[in-house]
Amino acid sequence: MKRFLFGIALLGLLACNSDEGSSTGPAQEPVTVNWSLSGTFGGGKVDSVNVDTHVNGLVSRSGSSRVHLNGYDTGYFENTVQLTHLQNMTHVSASIDADGYFSFDNMELFGLRDGTNSVRITPSAKANVVLNPESFILYSNR
Repeated sequence: MKRFLFGIALLGLLACNSDEGSSTGPAQEPVTVNWSLSGTFGGGKVDSVNVDTHVNGLVSRSGSSRVHLNGYDTGYFENTVQLTHLQNMTHVSASIDADGYFSFDNMELFGLRDGTNSVRITPSAKANVVLNPESFILYSNR
């Protein structure tokens, strides 16, 4: 009788363990996506920039910037990019359109800051995506 009860308890334990494994499903493999930026950024031109880069004369406070996120694919990216001015800590969030372009008001990001203007660019990615680079900085000295 003890063996019978032990056997039933063991079967119950095995059944519980097999249920736990089937409910979680397989984890998605991470996908690495390379990206860069091209376009008009703060009055300066950028072309396929994907690393921390010094850009001369990149601080126009008037007008707006229109930038293309090269490598944009809605399967990998969310439709937003975060821009952070590292000296005055202003943050601008911009929506990325279906063609991979985003725009922002220069004054909103750069403000009236003279001297060094460093901006970190960070796109939003889907959960299983590793961006290469994760973010990078465009900087200018005046």
